[in-house]
Amino acid sequence: MARRTGAPTILLVAKELCRLVTKFTPVLSTVYSGNAALLAALAAANAACAVLVQEITDVTVPGD
Repeated sequence: MARRTGAPTILLVAKELCRLVTKFTPVLSTVYSGNAALLAALAAANAACAVLVQEITDVTVPGD
């Protein structure tokens, strides 16, 4: 029996999270332009999104 990794679930969640971060970053950046920590977190999330989705896609075995 194959070991459950959660990769397919993480892939689905990562895609949705990345979609939402991309969609709302411009609004959040405008409304909370004075919040440096939030802006830094959004920038980090945007940078991590592409890498996370790609890397999880690479390790996900079809049929998992």
